[in-house]
Parts: sequence; structure tokens; C-alpha cells
Amino acid sequence: GATPGDPPLNSMGSLLSSAFIDPADLLGCEAGVCDAPFSSADWAWGLIQVLSLASAYGYVLYLASQMLSEGSELLLLVPSVAGIVGSIVLPILGAVPDGAIMLFSGLGADAQEQLQVGVGALAGSTIMLLTLPWGLSIWLGRVAIVDGVAQYRTKRGLRLPNDVVQAKLDGARTVLHHTGVEPLPAIRENAGIMAGTGLVYLIIQGPAMKFARDGREEPTRDHHISSEEHWWAVGGLCIALSFFCGYLFLMIRQSSDREKTASLVDRAIVKALHEKGSLGLSLPGLIAPILANVEARIRAGEAGPRDGQVHTLSQTLVAEDRQRLAHLFKPFFHQYDQDSDGSLSADELNHLLVDLGEDISKKQNVEWMARLDPDRSGAIELSEFLDAILAYIVAFSTERVDSERAAAAMSVYPSRSTAGSIEDAEDDEAEEIEVPEDVRKLDWQSQQRVIRRRAAQLMSLGTGLIILFSDPMVDVLSNIGARTGVAPFYIAFLFAPLASNTSELIASLNYSKKKTRKTITIALSTLEGAACMNNTFCLAIFMGLVAFNNLAWHFSAETSAILLVELIVAAAAIMPVQRTWTALAVLSLFPLSIAYVATLEAFGFD
Repeated sequence: GATPGDPPLNSMGSLLSSAFIDPADLLGCEAGVCDAPFSSADWAWGLIQVLSLASAYGYVLYLASQMLSEGSELLLLVPSVAGIVGSIVLPILGAVPDGAIMLFSGLGADAQEQLQVGVGALAGSTIMLLTLPWGLSIWLGRVAIVDGVAQYRTKRGLRLPNDVVQAKLDGARTVLHHTGVEPLPAIRENAGIMAGTGLVYLIIQGPAMKFARDGREEPTRDHHISSEEHWWAVGGLCIALSFFCGYLFLMIRQSSDREKTASLVDRAIVKALHEKGSLGLSLPGLIAPILANVEARIRAGEAGPRDGQVHTLSQTLVAEDRQRLAHLFKPFFHQYDQDSDGSLSADELNHLLVDLGEDISKKQNVEWMARLDPDRSGAIELSEFLDAILAYIVAFSTERVDSERAAAAMSVYPSRSTAGSIEDAEDDEAEEIEVPEDVRKLDWQSQQRVIRRRAAQLMSLGTGLIILFSDPMVDVLSNIGARTGVAPFYIAFLFAPLASNTSELIASLNYSKKKTRKTITIALSTLEGAACMNNTFCLAIFMGLVAFNNLAWHFSAETSAILLVELIVAAAAIMPVQRTWTALAVLSLFPLSIAYVATLEAFGFD
């Protein structure tokens, strides 16, 4: 518990810890001293108990980080804030779990000792994200490399015909040299930003180096080091915060990239559509964010009716939106196509129109069928379906017409450009969409309110759980180190990222498996962004602890490991083509970094 002499920050940490089981009170530990490893049955049972606590706390933190991620992604469905969600909200909330562990590691009564847990979480998060998911993303996203160019599939097919690719690869020595990835130039630019923000470590590490091999265990040693580093830590805090603000400014500028923002919004739409819980979106809810975008373009003169003819509206929609809409609406087509014959019958069309909010009679349904089936085949094919939806969106955006005028607007004929979009979208697997009935019946404005409310609930609950469970997690990781004789740094290095960074790992792998240049870029840029947040936001937390909680920074081995990994990965990232052998080299950095820290410590560093 807190004592009267505790600093306010320490009292805060002690207050939170007192609400949980103290791992030092479990079997195998007494009066703060734990039994030697393998010395008794109490030690074994106590270790099982504390590992169970670590698993429970880690799972809660994992769920909390998922809540933050899901809540922020839901905000992408709100057009008014979608632009800043991807550039500001997602990066900050992604760093909150790591930042909380680092903060509470420096707030307890034995903060100097537990700071190892925070540094372990920082190093583990940064190094893990830049090695394991980076290497696996290259491996999963690899394509053939011919004459130094990755052979990604484009709208016109492969960059080179298949037979040419195979002929050029005949006699190739190994897959390691002749497959790989070719991300967009943004990855090279972000690599420079990552390496630049990493230099903030040197501000505190410079003065700390003269104590790196000072092996004295004098009680006043940490106080002396802390006083020597105080103003350096204050400077590091200011610069880290400046870099953090600068990084967010760069992200805001990048958010003006319409294609990137649309990609993030599309991902959120697809995820929300397949939500099996209390939140789902009907087709009007799906259309809502796109409506706002189309309306803005109409006002700007980029899209809209020409010559007063509503039936040409689907063709006036800017070309880059057609492929996006084809990708988004194809799952709806397959949902309504209940007999899976590749077309919609009159009955299946009725289900579609009901979902659109059109309450029509059987006679009206026949009339709609006639409008949407210009070739009189008796069924609506996918290209006809998309053309109808495009016209509906633009007409609704242009004039806010009532349902009858919107219905009339859907009398369209499939254009060649739309058919091409459909063919491109055919590469995506159809997925069944289940929408809760209570949400399905809401108009899209009401659904937007549901989205905002659910996002706020998820982010509030996730943040609360992280604040509540981070401090006991730090105590548990520190206690595992005391029981096993392993430094808490290594325990946190291995286990903290499992609780806080699993979502980033899974997301990067899912993107890379799509094997396109755009998706491998998104996968790798997410990892670079996480490293930049650790270099700025999370490091600023440490600088604040050192400066204002009278702690000493003596983590030379750990700091140099982080910097080396960042520089090596940055060097790999600036290569236009990252071949598959790069994946193995990057993957090897994870175990090598642990061995590197252990070796330096064996030679007397810190």
C-alpha cells in the first residue's frame, strides 16, 4: 500500500496494485523474498499460480487492446472524422497498451527495479513488431521477381505474361533470391522517419554511457545517476514530444491521400458488415460514408448529373470509385443470391429492395425487375446490380429524392467500365453477411449514431481495462523474474508484446497474404508506424519517469539493441525490392537481439 512518504505518482501505482492479488503473497515467496528455483514444492505451485495470473491479466489486456482497435475502426465509418482516425486515433490508441505498462512500471514503491519490466515491454514491442511480422509479411506476400521487378497482378493481368515469368525463372537458384515484395515508395520514406525518431534514445543514452560499466551496488548509486541524467531526461522528454507531434502532423498530411483513407474506410465497412454481435450495418448504413464522399464530389463538380440525365449518373461517378464499390457490394449480391446461380430472381430482388428500405408491393417488384433487367433475361446479373446501386447512390446524393424517384434512377444499363470493375472484384471471396434485425431497420443516420455510441463504449472500456490491469501485470512479470532468477527485462520482452501487439501482428499478416503491392505497403507501414510511436510517445513516458520520479536510466544494452534493429530494418526497408532472403534475415533479429543484450550484460554493461 501507499505510505505517507511516497511521491504522488508512486501512490497512484500502489493504490491500483492494492486492489489485486499481490504475487509476492503466493506460495514460494515470503516477506518479499522468493525461494530459489526448483528448491521446493511451494516454489513450483507458486510459479504455476503467478503464471496463471499473468495469463489472465495478459488476456484482459489483449481484449482491451482489441476494444481500442475495434472502437477506433468503427469511427472510420463516420465520414466527419474518418480522415483523422487513420492518421491520429489509430496510432495513438495502438500505443496505449504498451505505454500503460511502461508508465506503471515506474510508479510502484520499487519503481527502479520494476522499470526493467517497462524497458522490456518497450524493447519487446519494438523489436518484435519489426522482426516477426515484418519477416512473415515478406514471406506470405512474396511474388516472383523478374529482372528486379515484382510480378504483381494488375487490372490488365500480370506485369509480364505467365509463360515469360516461368521462362525467366527457369534455372533460378532458390526461391529466396527470385521471389519477394516491392512495396510503394512510402515504405522507404517511413523508414527514414523511423530511424530519425530512434535518435531520441541517444539523448538519454549519451550521459548514461559513463555509468554503463559501473558495477557498484551502493545504495546511493541510482540517486546519483538520476541526478546526473535529470536535465538530459527533461530535454529528451521535450524532443520526444516534439517528434511525436511532428509524426502526427505527417500522418495528418498523409490522410489527405484519398486512396489511403478509402482503403481504411473500406476495411472498417467490411468488418462492421460481418459483425456477429450487437452491431451490424444494413445496406443503407454501408452506403452512408460513401454518400458523404459522393456529395462532396458533387459539390466540387467532380461528379454528378450531366445534361440533367439521371440514367448516366453511374458513369459520372469518378473512375477510381468503381472498383472500390464493386468490392464492397459484391458480398451483398451473393447474400441475396440465395440459390447461388450468379443472378438475382424476382424474389431475391425483393429481399434486396426491402434492405434498401423500399417497402414495395408485388406489382412494384415486377416493375423494378423490368427496370433492372434491360436484357430481359429474367434475372439480374452482377454487372446490372452494381450499375443500379451506383445510380441509386449518386441520385440519392444529388437530389435527396424520395423512394419513387430513386427507383426511377435505377433504370440503367451496364457500362463497360462497370463490368471491368466487377471482373476485378471477382478475385475477392464472397462472404455471408448477417445483420441484426434491430439495426437493419434503422435509417442510416440512426445507424451512424449507433456507430458513434458503440465506438465510444469500446474505447472507454478498453482504456479503463488497460489502466486497471497494467499495474498488476507489471507486478506479476517482475515476480516471475524473481521466482525464476531471470531478469524481469527478458520476461517482459517475451510476454508483454503478446498482450499488447497481437492485433498488429495479425493485421499485417492478413494484409500481406493478399499479395498485392498496396496491401504489402499497408502491412509494412503499420509496423513502421508502431515503431515510430514507441520512439516518441512511449519513450516520452520513460523520459518523464526519469525526470520527475527520480529514476535512473541504465539500460545501455537494451537501448543499443533497439537502435540496431531499427537501423537494420530501415536499411532493408529502403530497398525497392525486398527479396525473400530478407525475411529470414529480419526474422533472425528477434532471437539475436536477446542474445546481444545478454552478451553485453555478461561483459558488465549495466
